[in-house]
Amino acid sequence: MKLAPRLYRFAPLTAALLIIGCSKEPEHTTSAAKTPLVQPDAADAKPDEQFQGSFAPSGIQANYRATFGADDSIKIEETRSASTPTTPRGVYEFRGARLLKYQGMALDSNQAVELQFDLQGKVLVARSGDKEASADEISAIRDRASSLRSHAVARHAVVGHER
Repeated sequence: MKLAPRLYRFAPLTAALLIIGCSKEPEHTTSAAKTPLVQPDAADAKPDEQFQGSFAPSGIQANYRATFGADDSIKIEETRSASTPTTPRGVYEFRGARLLKYQGMALDSNQAVELQFDLQGKVLVARSGDKEASADEISAIRDRASSLRSHAVARHAVVGHER
């Protein structure tokens, strides 16, 4: 029975904590409460980083210019060496590691190719000249895109580390 008087000592403190914890905070009616404390500044935006490289995936020599965007986008403009009258070119656009778009020449001909993919990798557009691009052609371009992107990302990391 000696415990009861001790518990009564904490009753006022417990009641006060319950009242404080359950009370509502007054609503702010000023627009200042909705304004973030730190405003993004245009000067804070990281500019796109560009650099050039060369690489020979699958034995086809290529020179490329890679552009790394602040929004996790990568654009690679490739010029392949070839013994044809026209210089084969291709432009690859990525979001992170995902190829979203390719426009350029086929890897084994002078046909113009256009490929578009969604973020899950599903083919949305697959044109080769005036016909549908073949699955082998799509696969070859995806493989080349992956190789070029890996090379560009590795070089980008090394160049960034050297700065």
